Parts: sequence; structure tokens; C-alpha cells
Amino acid sequence: MSFSNNVKEELFKTLPQARHCRIAELAALIGMSGTEQRANALCFENRVAGMKAQVLIKKLFGFELKEESEQPKGNRRGLFVLRCKKEEIAEIFETVKIKRPGFVSEEETLGSEGETLGSEEETFGSEKQRFDSEKLGFGSGKNGIVSKKQGFGSREQDFGSKEQEDGTKNKGSGLFSVDKPGQNIHNTLQNDIVPGMLVCTQTCCKRAFLRGAFLTCGSLSDPEKDYHLEFVLKNEAQADMLRSVLASLSVEAGSVMRKKAHVLYIKDSEMIATVLTLADATVALMELENIRILKEVRNDVNRRVNCETANIEKTVRAASKQVEDIRFLAGAPGFDDLPEELKLTAALRLEHPEVSLSELAMLHPTSVSRSGINHRLKKLCILAEKLRDDARK
Repeated sequence: MSFSNNVKEELFKTLPQARHCRIAELAALIGMSGTEQRANALCFENRVAGMKAQVLIKKLFGFELKEESEQPKGNRRGLFVLRCKKEEIAEIFETVKIKRPGFVSEEETLGSEGETLGSEEETFGSEKQRFDSEKLGFGSGKNGIVSKKQGFGSREQDFGSKEQEDGTKNKGSGLFSVDKPGQNIHNTLQNDIVPGMLVCTQTCCKRAFLRGAFLTCGSLSDPEKDYHLEFVLKNEAQADMLRSVLASLSVEAGSVMRKKAHVLYIKDSEMIATVLTLADATVALMELENIRILKEVRNDVNRRVNCETANIEKTVRAASKQVEDIRFLAGAPGFDDLPEELKLTAALRLEHPEVSLSELAMLHPTSVSRSGINHRLKKLCILAEKLRDDARK
């Protein structure tokens, strides 16, 4: 199993105790997913993320969701699907504050006439506005958000104007797009859904949100090979929100476009360790730290070995040149006229060509420093070069 999957398995077992942290993690699992969410089901490309969402929904709402697996079809990947009732989806999305960017939240006013959404039990808007349960139902081609007792369906007036911001006709401009009769497709959420920042107001909630984001769209390469953590997000709104959460936790992430995906990445090992700490992946953190220590020790040993090797090679080259010059001088006239200390140093170098200057100084019968030995050998080399130049002339 990959290192990334090990991290996800550990995060799956981590369950927040506080309700607000559970909501934040669930918001990330749903809102940062790369799949389209449906009006009667939650879909996940990652089975672990789907199972974690199922556990959190059970803890938060008490809903028993039926899980299914959908096989890949064409370009679409296989999905882990949690079947929900429409009113359950409504309550889940209302709780995790997921909305489409550019549209107001449940607490804000919808539409140009100041209309608000509400029900008999919940007060999201005016008491005078009601949904007529007999007029609601999918297949009408309009959108709406309903209360717990009312299904998703159309309402006589769309959100705001009849036109979308880009000037096209409003064909499902609310949270949900609706199937037309006879179409063999699912009711799906718009692709650019994103959780509201209200779920990440506290530091503990931001950490829970980060944990959910990693489960649904994160990956971490094997630190033995490379340090690389990334989040692959479907749209810019998701990338901006996750970048904001990371920045608030003092984590710097780079960004890049990969095909149509927005990728946030971290390559610094210290930052990756910080992310694992924030996500409460303690086992993975310890494994990462052990690998970092081993790599640092290995790199330090390699540096030392390389340095020693370079020094030895330098000593051998210098000693070979010195031996060559001394032998040339010994065969030339005037060698016997050299000072005694130079002849002694030359003799010791010929006897011990492999030793360093410090070791050669210790072999002298009289006290002499390393720099003194170096100075004598340089004199011998200069004399040899002078004799060679005279011979060429």
C-alpha cells in the first residue's frame, strides 16, 4: 500500500469529538470532491472519503445511508455512492453551508424582489412564503431548495432573475440541476459547489477541514523518493478556499493548472510535516520524520565521504608530482649541493609517497611543522621546473 493510502487510512480512523469540527470535515469531504453531487445521493471517487462521510453523517444526523459502488462508464471513473432521501440531502447541505459561488446563502436574501426561502418549521425568510408540496417535484426544469417535509422541486419563481450571470438562460441556476422527462441522467449539483467559510471559523475546525480535504482530493508521494503533497481541485473557488485555510494555519502552498484541474502543492518537507501534524496523522508524521532523519544522516555521510575522497585524491596527485620532481632533481647535477633539510625532506618523500604533509612532518627527526614541510617541497618543485626550462633552452 502506498504512503498516501496509509495516511488516508489513519485519517479515516480520526473522528472529531466536537460537532462543529465534524461539520467542517464533512463540508470538506463533500465540497472538495471532484465529482458531481446528486439530488438523491452523495458521490465520491475515493472510497475512504465516502466511508468517512457516511460515519460523520450518521454521527451528526442519524441518517442511515445505503452505500453502492458504480462501475466506470466511458470517461467517468468508478464512484462510491451514498443514497439519501432528498430531504436528507437538503439538511446535510444546509448544515455544511455548501452553496454555489455567486449565489447567496440560506441566511441571505434571494432574488431581486427580496424573496427568501422558508418552510412552516424553519424561518429562512418570510412567514408568508411557503412551498406548496402538491406543486413540487423533479422533472419540471426549475430549481428550488425545500424543507425537511418537502421534496426538491420547482417553484413558481426562480432564484432572482431569469438570466444567469453569463447571460445564458437559467436552466438550473440554483444548487441543483434537474432532469428533463425522458433523459437518462441523474439530478446533479452544479460542478462549482464550494463550502462556506462559516464552517472554518475556529482553528480546530480548520484542522478538521484540512483532514477532510486530504481524504477527498489530497495525495502524498513516498518521502523515500520525493517530498510532494498536493490537492487536486475541480474549480478555482475550491482552490481559493483551501489556500485560504492553509494560509490561516501558516502553511504556504504553490498552485498550478494541470489540464482542467487546479492543483495546490507543497514540496517543503517541514511544511508537509506541519500539514500531517494539523491533520492529526501522528503515525504518518513519525514515519516521515524517521525517513527525514535517515535521509539527512545519509546525505551527511555522503558529503563527508565525498570530501574525504576529494582530499585523498588531491594528496595523491600532489605527492605524485613531488616524487616526480625529486627524482628529476636527483638525476641532475647539483643535487648534492642542496641544503640538508631539503635533501632530508626529499628522501622522506621518496620513502613515503602515500602519506600526507602532516604525517610527513611527524617522520622528520627534528621538529618541523606541516607548513614547513610544504614550503620545502615547493622549493624542490620550483628547482625542478627551473632545470626543465633551462634544458629546453
